[in-house]
Amino acid sequence: MGVTVAKRLERLVRFVPGVAGYQDRENARATDKDVPMRLVGELRRLIQALEEDKARIAASGDLSSLPRLDRLAGRLERLSRTVEFAGRGYAGLFDLHTVDADTLGQLYAFDLGLFDALSAVRAKAEAVRAALPDAEALKTAAEHMREA
Repeated sequence: MGVTVAKRLERLVRFVPGVAGYQDRENARATDKDVPMRLVGELRRLIQALEEDKARIAASGDLSSLPRLDRLAGRLERLSRTVEFAGRGYAGLFDLHTVDADTLGQLYAFDLGLFDALSAVRAKAEAVRAALPDAEALKTAAEHMREA
């Protein structure tokens, strides 16, 4: 048996406080914004960590790795802006007719997928930070992060 809508909602609530408002029509618009803004906040934390790593590398005098980290930060920045300025309003939630459980389940699954993907990127970013002292390891870790 597949994952139920309730299970998806329960998991999503753990990521974003207030996401239970999806079920409340009056709070749906605010919740609709909360999910991507939480993702944007997490992406910005990753960007800030890369900026700190770039500053450490620059201070060490070996500038060869800066372009690689700069490309990663730029990619995260573009992704952050894409999420931040994406269209709002899951149309079915605001229609006068109700949203069926299958559609709502797909919505929750998509949102959870975004958080799962973010977790993978966060793990790769930690590997980049750990590889900073070794240029070859950094190259590999940065490539893995880019792929994620």
